[in-house]
Amino acid sequence: MSTPRILVLTAAGRTGMPIALQLLSEGFPVTAFVRKEDSRSERLKAKGAEIVVGSLTDVNDMRKAMAGARRAYFCVPPAEGNLKAAAIFTAVAAEQKLESVVAMSQWLSNPNHPALHTREVWLADRLLELLPGTAVTFINPGFFADNEMQILPLIAQFGLLTLPYGSGFNAPPSNEDMARVAAEILARPEGHAGKTYRPTSSKLVSPQDIATTFTKVLERKVRYINMPIGMLLKVMKSMGISNYTLAMYQQYAFDYQKNAFAVNAPTEDVRTVTGREAEDYETIVRRYVSDNPEATPRLATQFKLMMVMLISMLRPAPKTVPSLALREFSDPTHAVLSADSSEWHQSHDLHRNEPSKEEMYR
Repeated sequence: MSTPRILVLTAAGRTGMPIALQLLSEGFPVTAFVRKEDSRSERLKAKGAEIVVGSLTDVNDMRKAMAGARRAYFCVPPAEGNLKAAAIFTAVAAEQKLESVVAMSQWLSNPNHPALHTREVWLADRLLELLPGTAVTFINPGFFADNEMQILPLIAQFGLLTLPYGSGFNAPPSNEDMARVAAEILARPEGHAGKTYRPTSSKLVSPQDIATTFTKVLERKVRYINMPIGMLLKVMKSMGISNYTLAMYQQYAFDYQKNAFAVNAPTEDVRTVTGREAEDYETIVRRYVSDNPEATPRLATQFKLMMVMLISMLRPAPKTVPSLALREFSDPTHAVLSADSSEWHQSHDLHRNEPSKEEMYR
């Protein structure tokens, strides 16, 4: 039997790239679907991937990318068009009769969440579940460790961890662990159909624990300061992040403060699927620090960051409410954070992958 070709969406991304590289290293033919050609796509091409450049919302590009594939990794960026991309992928996957799909979902997935993106992720998951004859497995991570690393230069240069986490807890998964789980299921899908896995790091950490870890790794005192979300949104806007994504992040911060990411965490899913222990937070931080030249204190870097912060503070706060599309609700009170939703809590219990009584006694 020939080795099945595997399609990897967003193959130049933070989970797509390591998934594609792992599958290529195991000898699987990989089609890497990317938005543009750059050094990342060249790296994949050099490793043997077939590169397809296109748009996730163009059915013609999706058909070209999926041609000949038997399995696929579905992942789309947190941007407008997410639900359309999911619908196009599902339609083409049904045409091609894919045998298995691993889909990147999210822990907060909820049909009544204030963030439009999260409501659409929930709908996308329901679409994928309807694929006829296709084994679908969901990766359902919480708040990525990668999120804190986006402000690593600020942490390293000034010794301040300024984030709107309140006193919430999280077991932040690494991109690498999420990729290992997805790649393992794509390579050996037997026994994973219909299951949902939630990769986490090895233990829950508070914002103060995160600051302590940075203190140890950077060998300088790092303090956590609970930054007002409006101030952080100004900084993120200056980085070119869209209002759609800012609106999503704002609502996730509220859920974080209410401990939604601490529910039923940590898990053993990384070890269960891959056979290796999940990375601890210190290991993750050390990798990012070693890869980032701005993690070394320098006056020039400090001056540049101070100017960015100053300019950001002088700008008006971004208007995120329109991007939530709350007009979709007939009653505004229908919109509810995952942490406050009884429906969400009922669907996120510890037994999501246990067999039903009917399956146990077959």
